[in-house]
Amino acid sequence: MKFNFHVGVQERHEVTFSFSKFWGSLSILVDGQPVRQELRVLSVELVKRYEFVVGQKERHSVLIEKERKLLFAGFRPQQIRAYVDGHLVAEHTA
Repeated sequence: MKFNFHVGVQERHEVTFSFSKFWGSLSILVDGQPVRQELRVLSVELVKRYEFVVGQKERHSVLIEKERKLLFAGFRPQQIRAYVDGHLVAEHTA
């Protein structure tokens, strides 16, 4: 599952979120540069949050939440929401 969204008005950036339920790999890129990469085999958290700041002169706070079900999470839909400065900008189901 992969999706993109844009951040900023004057200073525009592209954020790419990529996640594989099968392999457990996750990556977050800003303008093609890695911000976060991980491989998760086991997780006890139902909601995983990834927070970072995008921009130099025009700074924005980005939060990506990945929510999973308690049981059989790898076989069930997972909600992913992206927020920029506290506003929902993208929502997808993996």
